[in-house]
Amino acid sequence: MFSNNKKNKIVFFTLFVNGVIFFGLEWIAGSLIQGDNIYKNVGMMDGKHPLMEFDGDLGYQIRKQAMGKLTHMFPMIVEKQKITDISGKPISTKLSFTYQEGIIRSENGDIVVNSLGYRGPYFKKNKSPDTFRIVAMGGSTTAGMYENELTYPRLLERMLNRAVTGKQKIEVINAGLWGYTSCQVMKRYKKEIVDLEPDVILLMSGWNDINKMRESGIKKKSQYCMNHHPVLVRSNIFRFLRLKISEGFKNKPSELGINFFQGNTKYYLENLREIIEDAEAKGTHIVLVSLPSLFERGNIDKFIRYEQFSGFSLQEIGYRQSALMHINSLKKKIANEYKHVFYVDNGLSPLTKGKSQFFADTIHPTGAGNRVLAFQLFKYLNEKYKFGETFGQKYSEENWSKNKLELEYLKSIFASNQTEDLSFSACLALHGGVCTHKQVAITKHVHMTGINEFILGSILQFPLVSKSPDFKSLFENLMRKAIDLSPDFSVSYWIFGTFYSINGEKELSRKYLEEAFKINPLLKDFSFIKNAKKFLKNFRQDPFIFNFRKFVEFVKRDYVPGAHFMKYNFHLSVGYLNKKSSDEAIARHMEFYYFAPLLARSIFSKTASYLKNRQEPDLAEKIIMKTRQLITQNGLKSLS
Repeated sequence: MFSNNKKNKIVFFTLFVNGVIFFGLEWIAGSLIQGDNIYKNVGMMDGKHPLMEFDGDLGYQIRKQAMGKLTHMFPMIVEKQKITDISGKPISTKLSFTYQEGIIRSENGDIVVNSLGYRGPYFKKNKSPDTFRIVAMGGSTTAGMYENELTYPRLLERMLNRAVTGKQKIEVINAGLWGYTSCQVMKRYKKEIVDLEPDVILLMSGWNDINKMRESGIKKKSQYCMNHHPVLVRSNIFRFLRLKISEGFKNKPSELGINFFQGNTKYYLENLREIIEDAEAKGTHIVLVSLPSLFERGNIDKFIRYEQFSGFSLQEIGYRQSALMHINSLKKKIANEYKHVFYVDNGLSPLTKGKSQFFADTIHPTGAGNRVLAFQLFKYLNEKYKFGETFGQKYSEENWSKNKLELEYLKSIFASNQTEDLSFSACLALHGGVCTHKQVAITKHVHMTGINEFILGSILQFPLVSKSPDFKSLFENLMRKAIDLSPDFSVSYWIFGTFYSINGEKELSRKYLEEAFKINPLLKDFSFIKNAKKFLKNFRQDPFIFNFRKFVEFVKRDYVPGAHFMKYNFHLSVGYLNKKSSDEAIARHMEFYYFAPLLARSIFSKTASYLKNRQEPDLAEKIIMKTRQLITQNGLKSLS
């Protein structure tokens, strides 16, 4: 028999050894987690990550008041060299003109966030009487990747506000979060979204549930949602095992997953119903949106040739295809059970073929893919709520061919083309498809569609520019590049033919248009002149781009990844600006607007404030008046 003293020593020693082992495993697991996983980031575990913070109910979410919080930052690296200020300190990779909104560098790209903890520019939490508020909820397919101007909620808002007649303003708030399952979506709805008083909620959730549904041993919803337990998600060991298990699903047979899938879908449906039934009591409509994916219906041999499927086993592809089809059918079924719930096919579901040029991987659309998705929702919402001009577009749920998809993509460029579109597409076109992100899985598709959007957007917004010899040469070189990147993409030939038609070069126009019609006969009935007139009917010229040549030269000349962070740190300090003339100070702010048009309100608010402090109220008022001419979107109210 041991004495009590000896027993205590043994217990203490055992606990000590187990603690050392546990913390050792925690350290090893933390160092082994892949760098592109959101849980292995600068300051994630100590609460100092610049973009994300931990919430006891929701897990990790976008940091609230991120611009005003002291956090770690990702270093600014150009050509493998860290960029520092004159004192040798790393420059800040947070960029904001007010604490309400700004840009934060994450591991792989730059994200625009606001102080309320949502992606996108700042909006007022309290909804004004003249605002129709739409909230988009879901996981990463809603949140978007690194195309700040081309997330689907952002595109949808531009489309709807362009169409609206009268004084009503439409907000589309991006409440998507990377990695969120229906469990977290439901919890966030109750904790935050209800207070926003949405008129409509767009719910596109399910991909992150599909892996969860394949697990065995789940007997109740609390187990189904356990992955987001506040203690578990802080554990490196738990997160490492979860990451490795999910990676293993790519290459290992999925028969077990299929067996358990059907039984576990009920917990997913319970989460959706909680949102639906609470929304009904509050008079909020729910639109269940089909999940986007590169998958198609039928035999998988028809689509596994796409490079995005590299690394997936046939069994895994088959499982995900079956699960996807089942989830979308369940959403459609639920919509028929409630009067306030509706189902919309987004144009990128398995009903559509030939989508490879619109996806970064098997489930995440590129910016071009988001255009198609937003355009489908635009047609549906505009019909249902009669916001205003429909531009002759009607929503329908149908099987799309590759030709139909490319036609709808072309229409979507006309439906949304403002400075935000032009800024980002110019950056993609002129810099090889890489802009606010470090890398893209399949750069050629992003580059090709970026070229198309930049050239067509330039022609629409600045009709005379294509007749300039310099721009003619630039556009020709870019269009040839787009065709080389994707020779079977009909829209490139159509835009090239249209470009030559505008310039009076009939033979070249005929050559490229005939090739476009040969690839895609549906384009024969799409008239540039007719649709350009519709576009110009609701288009307002941007008062801050009075010289398109300088705009393009600036994007082309001054761009390096993260250039806006360097310029922000070196060129926008009060000391630097005070040494310059007022015109030069205004020019520096305008350059930032060209790079980050989502921050228009805060940028020009800062400009006006700076000019007032320099005792130049008349010039400040001119800036305010010009800003009022901008189309106000997503809570970007006029400056006062």
